[in-house]
Amino acid sequence: MGSVAGTLTGIMTWANTGFSEIFLPNWGISFLKAVFVLLPFAFLLMGLFDKLLSRIMPGLAPMKLRIVLGLIMAVIMQSLMAVITAGTEAGFGDMTVVRELWLNAFITAFPVGLVLALVLTTTVRPWLMAMLRA
Repeated sequence: MGSVAGTLTGIMTWANTGFSEIFLPNWGISFLKAVFVLLPFAFLLMGLFDKLLSRIMPGLAPMKLRIVLGLIMAVIMQSLMAVITAGTEAGFGDMTVVRELWLNAFITAFPVGLVLALVLTTTVRPWLMAMLRA
């Protein structure tokens, strides 16, 4: 999961700063915040949304439930990572600038994040759950 956070925060930082002299420090800070704050939150959210979706859509096939879960997680987690990245780059003093940086980061990284989220929820997570049950 750290590689997912590193990839997405890297893309988001690059989208807003390019490969300038501030890229590595800003990416490093965003990456650490994502790993130590967002990843534990992501694991909690994924479990809660999995249970919620199973209750709301009990007749939906397991693979379809995983795809819906991946879509939800992609939007939520990338929105939060984009906030972290925008805040790292501009601070939170001027919310207009933060909003522009957030949108740029989110739009640029979303295709990659969506693919990663779908891979995680449809292949990696079921494999890990089966290993934990064994």
